Amino acid sequence: MYRPDRTLHPRHMDGNYRIRGVGPAQHDLLAGMYDQFDPLGAALGLPPYKVETRRAWIGSALRQVVNLAAFSEPGQVVGHCFLVRDHTCSAELAIFVHQEYRQRGIGKALLKTALEWAGAADFRRVWSITAADNRAALQLQQSCGFHLAKSEFDEIELEYPLRVESFRRRDAMLNRLQERLG
Repeated sequence: MYRPDRTLHPRHMDGNYRIRGVGPAQHDLLAGMYDQFDPLGAALGLPPYKVETRRAWIGSALRQVVNLAAFSEPGQVVGHCFLVRDHTCSAELAIFVHQEYRQRGIGKALLKTALEWAGAADFRRVWSITAADNRAALQLQQSCGFHLAKSEFDEIELEYPLRVESFRRRDAMLNRLQERLG
């Protein structure tokens, strides 16, 4: 899994929240957020309604390469974003922000960080399928650079092509700089 050694404090979030990589050790923290999540199942059936199914879904989510959570100052999970590798070098986006913490920039911070990690993990494309009536999700993704891939029935597919080469050049340049400095 790609995990930087830092906690992020994105500038475009209102309040004091941290974005961090998460894994299986944070299962119970995520379950706490999803157990209080409303509405369950609104995002094309996710998060799952049944507790057992939701726990298994969280476990599966935590095995993904790009996996982030937003934490409040006391350490409570208030948002979760992960990318599910589908095939080749693309991944499907999943992003959820607890209803009491929406409209604070947390979703945008999670999504921008996930896209940054996606490039570092050598993904070439991130995509999502969103219900056509989920205006908040569509607006968030479009504000982060996603564009329409296709629209069918009540679902819209958005995509974000990544420029992997630019991330590799940046990393190579940083490595050379670190070598020179010591």
